[in-house]
Amino acid sequence: MFSLKVRGDIELRPVAERDAEAILEIVKRNYEHLRPFLHWVTEDYSLESAREFIGQAQKAAENTSLTFGIFYHERIVGVIGFVVFNWQSRRTEIGYWIDKNYEGKGIVTDACRVLINYAFAELKMNRIEIHCATENTRSRQIPERLNFKLDGVLRQSEWRHTRFFDMAIYSLLAEEWK
Repeated sequence: MFSLKVRGDIELRPVAERDAEAILEIVKRNYEHLRPFLHWVTEDYSLESAREFIGQAQKAAENTSLTFGIFYHERIVGVIGFVVFNWQSRRTEIGYWIDKNYEGKGIVTDACRVLINYAFAELKMNRIEIHCATENTRSRQIPERLNFKLDGVLRQSEWRHTRFFDMAIYSLLAEEWK
């Protein structure tokens, strides 16, 4: 597998079995931070859950999705990737999460920029989407910072643990990316 250089101290590498314990530790440490917006963050998230996630990501690699660990100084601090590919329509969606201790450093924004370049230049995608809960203001700042357009809000479209969330749908077209 390959890796994508983000900047001097940050690299994206496909998630691997050896990352399972670190992912578990991040999820457990960030439980309250991640849980409101990620359906899979549950009290019983385990090492087996992390391994299952990695196994699914490896099976899907480059066919239906592509998942990377975000490595900062060689330590995994989050996950980012293409959630799903629609090859016929040349459309994909980027999803991400990061350890709260690494927010506000531009890591996710820079990682998204690299994935956008890769999607348009290498994968020949025409459209990239980012979906965010309207209440997740930090997450919404990323597509806004990268000049995505807000296509609209899907009201009460995602169930997260105890209630429905409205989802903001952002998009960026190949012709809009410089």
